[in-house]
Amino acid sequence: MRYQEWKTVCLGKYLVDMPTGVNLEFNNSFSYNAGKYPLKEVQGTAEDAKRMAEAKANELKASPHDTKGSLYVRSIPLANGGVLVQGFCFPSSVDYYYVYLYIPVVTRGKSFVYTYQGDAYPDSEQQDLQQFSAFAASFRPLDEGVIPKEPGICIGDVILINPPGSFVGDLSVGFSDPHATQLTMAFVVSPAFNKPEWITQIDGWDYVHCTNLGGNGKCERLRSGKHPAGSIQGEEICLIGKTKNNKYRTYDFQWENPGSETIPHLTFSLWYPGPSEDSPEPLPFFNDDEALAVWDKFVNSLRLRPTA
Repeated sequence: MRYQEWKTVCLGKYLVDMPTGVNLEFNNSFSYNAGKYPLKEVQGTAEDAKRMAEAKANELKASPHDTKGSLYVRSIPLANGGVLVQGFCFPSSVDYYYVYLYIPVVTRGKSFVYTYQGDAYPDSEQQDLQQFSAFAASFRPLDEGVIPKEPGICIGDVILINPPGSFVGDLSVGFSDPHATQLTMAFVVSPAFNKPEWITQIDGWDYVHCTNLGGNGKCERLRSGKHPAGSIQGEEICLIGKTKNNKYRTYDFQWENPGSETIPHLTFSLWYPGPSEDSPEPLPFFNDDEALAVWDKFVNSLRLRPTA
């Protein structure tokens, strides 16, 4: 098997193993307390966080309010070097605030500023501001190869330790192989379906995925059915095909648990449309058995972090 060495990665409340020697890619679309705005990560230092907060404060100060002078309310320095900025939402609003967070974190030798926008209300203003401050204080660096022992949620380069409130969004980790650039593998955590449906029950699955895979347009199931990952139930459909010239094998493997009241929607994917015709490169798998072996190692590594 080409992928001999693997390492453990934390995503959300879960652990999963990924091959070494590949480029890991984290993505999140993540909101706090059912907020409308996603958490964002940008390159920057603690000084950049202060400048960003000052720019927002100046923007609010320059925006007139019908009765309060300007939209600006206050700026609050946070314990971790971050800043909270509060302002009225609209020129006519007096019962609705926006809260802007700027949270600096140094992790894995890189400096980031996490930004977030949320809502606060006069009748619960102090409680809302305290909760936003606690949310900002929950950010901690997540070092490479270290499995956190504290309760919390892993989101890429950081972990949120005992964060207050609730969270909704999509978290994903995937990789691209610099030697087999057409191969992608990913694990995704997202909100559970309102009406859970297992993938083996979805009409037209093979047609849609075979079409997306391209190639000669002909696919067959290498394996399908129930595939539990430890104590976590799941189903898989593993499709194989051929490139247009019928020279190389193509793969579309999908595993899914649609989620429930107690578990989010969990998915694994392996997708390989064959090598690029313009620049032939090493194949990621010697044969179908090796593709399944890599797939099984990936899916079977899923487990809930004990202290999550």
